[in-house]
Amino acid sequence: MEESMPYIIFLPPNHVDQITLLTTVFGSEVKLKILSEFCPGKDELNSEKELYQKKIIEKLPYSNKTLIKHLKDLVRLKILNEKMVKRESTWLKVFTVTESMRWLVLLLRDHDTIPGEEMKQIIKEFLREYIESILKISEHYDIEKKEIRRFLSDLHEASQ
Repeated sequence: MEESMPYIIFLPPNHVDQITLLTTVFGSEVKLKILSEFCPGKDELNSEKELYQKKIIEKLPYSNKTLIKHLKDLVRLKILNEKMVKRESTWLKVFTVTESMRWLVLLLRDHDTIPGEEMKQIIKEFLREYIESILKISEHYDIEKKEIRRFLSDLHEASQ
């Protein structure tokens, strides 16, 4: 039996946007390399980091123009946030992963590099987001919350 991996995928509500997001990111080695830069290594504890455009350009083996185009695409798709910060009288562009797209970076991260406590926190946060999404969707399809609660309770009892 194959091991289950701890991944949850959150996508935009519009189907066209879903397809665009998935094909744009997973169809591009450059975008995957950029997003992989947000994955901490074994010695780093936190995936909540900022990356400066300058550092991305220095590190990755693509032209400035190519990287800037792909960074703009990732911002347009709301995968990355960008802001300008002033460091030593110089303005620099900095990127962070949007809260709703952290799952995407986690897909790229080696799960063995995630410390147990961080994984517990990730699971709790994603479970909350996932259940909130399920509750919203269930309202649309006239599924009562007590039905979902009963289902979760049955699952919990069956797993013990």
